Amino acid sequence: MKGQVSIEIVMGVIVLLMALALIMFYSYEKNLDIDLMKTRIELKSECREIADAISSVYASGKKTSIEFYSEKDFNVGKGWVDVNGFSCNYFGIAEEKFVNKGNIRIKDFNGVVVIENY
Repeated sequence: MKGQVSIEIVMGVIVLLMALALIMFYSYEKNLDIDLMKTRIELKSECREIADAISSVYASGKKTSIEFYSEKDFNVGKGWVDVNGFSCNYFGIAEEKFVNKGNIRIKDFNGVVVIENY
């Protein structure tokens, strides 16, 4: 009888350990999803900030300038901004350019928005 109880206890512990392993795997997978979502939100926020700045400078006209810090490199095309594969649109006319992360100045130059590092 003592041997039977020991086997049942061992089987119970094995089942509990397997359940714990499944819970840990599921939790790890969800943490990866959260990290991916945080990265996407950061890229979207960065892209929108840049696009909004370009639109604001274009709409405000001559002698308008905005300075900010960008944590990511980005591309500016005709009507779009791309930050690490995440694109968003802006209103206005801007020079097409690749811009390195760092301090950025966006200014109006005769009706065309110019983006530069400073």
